[in-house]
Amino acid sequence: MHHALAFLALSQLKGFGPARLNLLLQQCEPDGDDFYADCLRYLPQIPGLNAQQVQLCCQRIHNPFHGEWKERDQLLHWLAYDQHQVLTLGHADYPELLQQIADPPLMLYLAGNAELLHQPQLAIVGSRKPTIEGFNDARRFAGALSELGWCITSGLAEGIDAAAHQGCLQANGKTLAVLGTGIDRVYPRSNQPLYEQIYYQGLLISEFPLGTAPRGHNFPKRNRIVAGLSVGVLVVEAALKSGSLISARLACESGREVFAIPGSIHQAQYKGCHQLIKQGAKLTETIQDIHEELAHWLQLPESYSSSSFGLTTDSSHFSSNGLLSAKDSLPAVGAFSTAKNQQAVASNQSLELFTGHSHSADPSSSNMASTPDAYNPNLTAVAIKQKAPSVPKFDNPQQEQLWQAIAQGAGNLDALVMATGFNTGEISQNLLMLELSGRVVQEAGIYRVNLSV
Repeated sequence: MHHALAFLALSQLKGFGPARLNLLLQQCEPDGDDFYADCLRYLPQIPGLNAQQVQLCCQRIHNPFHGEWKERDQLLHWLAYDQHQVLTLGHADYPELLQQIADPPLMLYLAGNAELLHQPQLAIVGSRKPTIEGFNDARRFAGALSELGWCITSGLAEGIDAAAHQGCLQANGKTLAVLGTGIDRVYPRSNQPLYEQIYYQGLLISEFPLGTAPRGHNFPKRNRIVAGLSVGVLVVEAALKSGSLISARLACESGREVFAIPGSIHQAQYKGCHQLIKQGAKLTETIQDIHEELAHWLQLPESYSSSSFGLTTDSSHFSSNGLLSAKDSLPAVGAFSTAKNQQAVASNQSLELFTGHSHSADPSSSNMASTPDAYNPNLTAVAIKQKAPSVPKFDNPQQEQLWQAIAQGAGNLDALVMATGFNTGEISQNLLMLELSGRVVQEAGIYRVNLSV
């Protein structure tokens, strides 16, 4: 605890950024027995710092439990909760990849499963106001990649970030959310259910002190952590001045892979992606494009190949839209051990997220697995369309339009506003009526149609 409070004192020292921190760490070993004594000795020697503030910082490092200190009291109260912790730069558990960036954060506030920091991560970023197509692409890529073993990292913003987190969680994957606020603040407020689900099924991360409100200049700073934690960054939709391009640039500067999904030349949301591709980002149409660059990070069995997940490079297996086609099949079950058979099951789910078809794990069976009438969280909008459910009767045209939009993958309020053009008041009122009638259900902030009604 003393260590965390010492770094809290350092983080409150104005003008004490990465450059001055490096000067201090050249003289002080964070995990060393003499760290505090070394700090007290060398800190006053660092040029450019306010002498009075340095004196107060040294007092707090020497005796962190003495005197009034509001931020200390807030931190101790916050740390009393389950799965809350603070990680400091130089600590043995500090993420190695993040430590390699030019200005790693001094402190990380963590809420959730901190072990995920050391799992292979892929960042998915993009527009806060994506098209429906972009929203669905982010959700499907996140779900399929998580089934391959990737943790999905993003920034919990509205739009592409939220879609990536949702897609990962719907596929029972693990996701990390890097906040641009204090870890005890939720922004935007509409992501409160998603924030809570990530706390229980993933990891929330922030470098900002408790209580920090959303401020515009903090979000680009947050992006360097998203990129720094990840071995690659996938940009789904981004305008030319998008913050997602900052993440891509930082990833490139740190030697990470950058991927971008192309789109229409007539839509501003894709111009940033097209610029990245011109600058050397990999044009990405399928998860195969990502997997072939980064599969070595997953530590898969030696006999594993990308074909185990239907990720073949044979162009005959791809449909005209670049996604895996329904005729893909899996290796014979007899060629796998029990563990590898489980990989084949995961493969079916990955393919389902792209094509809307369920595949039998046994290639000797040409019949697709039957789909129950009840909701299957792995179904995509394509699958819902192919089932051709009978459209129920509605009280008004607005409810029918909302139901159709949800059936096509618009799962949250922002997506429904874009899909229907209704204002949030109209949407909220009609969603309530749809929920009461059982035609629509909500789980963890995501709306879906109830096909059993």
